[in-house]
Amino acid sequence: MFGRRPPLPLCNKKINIIIGDPIEFDLPAMSEMAIVQSQNDSFPTIGWPRTSDGLDEAAQRYLYTTLSEKIRVAMEKLRCYGKSFLKS
Repeated sequence: MFGRRPPLPLCNKKINIIIGDPIEFDLPAMSEMAIVQSQNDSFPTIGWPRTSDGLDEAAQRYLYTTLSEKIRVAMEKLRCYGKSFLKS
């Protein structure tokens, strides 16, 4: 349609929605672990401000990495489940 996206791009398309188990985060425990780990590891700093609960930049980056990895693992499990579900 002249280089434009169609008004209803998903019309007549099959959509599968896969819902997994909730992802639970124990933020207080994860924050404490981030503080401990940030003292042991060295991250190059880029100037993040300290949070109100006392997390410096290194702890924030460790916490962000931990949360992201947990989400990535859950999404990968859903992706694998979806592939096996669609094959059957």
